[in-house]
Amino acid sequence: MGKVLGILISLGAVAFAGEGGHGGHSAGELIWKGLNILAFLGLVYFFGKKTITEAFERFYNSIIDNLVSSEREFLMAKEELAKAKEELENAKKKAEEYEKLAKETAEVEKKRIIEHAQEVAQRVKERAKETIEIELNRAKRELALYGIQKAEEIAKELLVKEFKKGDVQKKYIETQLKLLEEKNV
Repeated sequence: MGKVLGILISLGAVAFAGEGGHGGHSAGELIWKGLNILAFLGLVYFFGKKTITEAFERFYNSIIDNLVSSEREFLMAKEELAKAKEELENAKKKAEEYEKLAKETAEVEKKRIIEHAQEVAQRVKERAKETIEIELNRAKRELALYGIQKAEEIAKELLVKEFKKGDVQKKYIETQLKLLEEKNV
């Protein structure tokens, strides 16, 4: 019965609202217009309650789903950010380790190169020393041979000069005869 009464009031209100007066609006007219709007909203609510409720529920559920999905994406992004930060820290540590290793390797290689250079320099010094010694000995031999040759030449010249003297020739012959006699005896 309440439904029928609401329908009748709304129909009457609609009919009365159509009669509108001239000029300003009276208080009664405004009340009827207000009642008409309330009646219209009541009818819409009565006949469209289920559809409107379902639409609002779908809208509400889609908002909730979007929020849940956004929260899930936010958490996933947060996890990925944490992983990325961790990977960045690991990469920094590895870079530091590689840098340290590179420095250590460079130091070791530098020491090895210096040691090798010192060994080569030592061998060059030893070979130079040996070469100098060999050349010095060869020069000494050549000088000694030269000295012997010169001494021999000088001795020959002196002997030739001395043998030109008669008394030297006489002594030489006497000495040689004595030697021959001793051998034959």
